[in-house]
Amino acid sequence: MDTYKINTDNGTKLDLLVLTCQKPKAIVQIIHGALEYKERYLPFAKFLQSHNFVVILSDNRGHGASVSAADPFGVMESFSTLVNDQVIISDFIQTKYPNLPLYLFGHSFGSIIARNYLQKNDQRVTKVALTGTANYVPVVPLGIAVGKFFLRFNDNQKQNKFLNWLSGNMGVEHDWLSNNPANNAQCRQDKQMVPVYPVRSLLTIWEGDRQLKNYSAYHCQNPQLPILSVVGAQDVKITGGKKGLADTLATLKKIGYTNVKSIEMPGMKHEVLNELDKQAVYTVLLNFLEE
Repeated sequence: MDTYKINTDNGTKLDLLVLTCQKPKAIVQIIHGALEYKERYLPFAKFLQSHNFVVILSDNRGHGASVSAADPFGVMESFSTLVNDQVIISDFIQTKYPNLPLYLFGHSFGSIIARNYLQKNDQRVTKVALTGTANYVPVVPLGIAVGKFFLRFNDNQKQNKFLNWLSGNMGVEHDWLSNNPANNAQCRQDKQMVPVYPVRSLLTIWEGDRQLKNYSAYHCQNPQLPILSVVGAQDVKITGGKKGLADTLATLKKIGYTNVKSIEMPGMKHEVLNELDKQAVYTVLLNFLEE
């Protein structure tokens, strides 16, 4: 496992982990979700590594070790910057492995980043896997308007309980994450997790969600791109349940993607990779990546 830091234009260094193997068959680029950090994906990354995948993990700006005075812990200043960071990471790993196909994986907010990555870059990826797939929320434009008004009078690190509640009480409640009590307790106690987002970061999340429906921004240069969504059947908060999932699939198809599949894992909530029966999820994702 190798560590790297990629310089950016504002002094922040993107912190990376690359898991290598002797005879790699593809690269899997993993984008983590809200509040968390890359090391939470190490068990899954090591599983993929054992099946001959190169895996690259990164901390989003304001998370883990990708922090600086310009991007302090917990603050996500710009959604477009987060997407562009993943393009930079793709450039980095494909320079090292120019002949390997690139697979993109995103969980939760990472699934929003991954889908927005496709707007201009779908031709460079061969497969996309999503877990805890976030749906478009119709009230997001209203949330953006309120958030922008709030920031006219407050700095980027100011929190607001009502707006955080509107976003699902991220960092406050944990039982919705999984049916694995140990995982939920770990999240509650983990000092590396962002405890609660400031409004600036909530606004960034909402902007990403709004972009899911910005159809004109998607060039769709790779309409046959295989896309798989794997979610917990009990995950309603983030996926929107069956109605939200149906809308997500319809949105991807309206953009032009024709090879889109969705799998609901029974007895699971949001963090399917951390459920008690996570091995079943690992197997589903492996089968998709190997087929």
